[in-house]
Amino acid sequence: MRHTYLVDVGTLIDVPLMHASKLYGSCILDPPYPKIRYFEIEIDERREGKNKTVVFQNIFPVRVKRKPGWHFLKFRIRCDSWTVTERIHFRTGNIEAQWLYTDDFNILFLSSGGRLTLGMLLNLITCKLNAIAQSFNAGNPIPSEFENQILCRNAFDTLFSEGIDGAFRDAAIYQDYGRIESNKLQRGPASLCGAEICSYPGTAGISPANVADLHIDINEIADLMDLSWLDY
Repeated sequence: MRHTYLVDVGTLIDVPLMHASKLYGSCILDPPYPKIRYFEIEIDERREGKNKTVVFQNIFPVRVKRKPGWHFLKFRIRCDSWTVTERIHFRTGNIEAQWLYTDDFNILFLSSGGRLTLGMLLNLITCKLNAIAQSFNAGNPIPSEFENQILCRNAFDTLFSEGIDGAFRDAAIYQDYGRIESNKLQRGPASLCGAEICSYPGTAGISPANVADLHIDINEIADLMDLSWLDY
């Protein structure tokens, strides 16, 4: 069963659009954008035995037409009716034009784990929609998930613009690794073993040159061989 809801955000807001295409890549369309006040939400309700699940399907900015109801004296004969005259969502070949924030609601539903009731899911969606509308009214729109992906992708492109070596050239640990690789480790004359380290209490001092030769056999550590504590 499909449930359709018409939500009024109170005022007209800009509805930025994007081209979504798996073949050519997605991009944000240039303004001007349509101004919309109403949004249509589609939620499917599925029943399997005694279990009932709800699945978010889509959200569309829409233009609507209101047909006044009938009144006789103080009595309402028929309520007002609303008709969707246009959905701001269309497909041209392999390219789909959709609201920039459409994927935000898909991610919101997936993050819920599908454990919501119809009322809970509808409340979650309308709260998200209200937050987006208020941010546009305040002149500081919330970044969409697609815009965040673009920022992240651009940051990585800048970081690796000179290759991996260029990206980590200034990192101290990368510089140290380069010196080790170029000069190679000067191995000490003798190797250290677990028995020698554990024969003296306190702190063992090991020079950097001997670190590479450090091999510890836990069977040589007397404290680990004593299992009497297991009796408690």
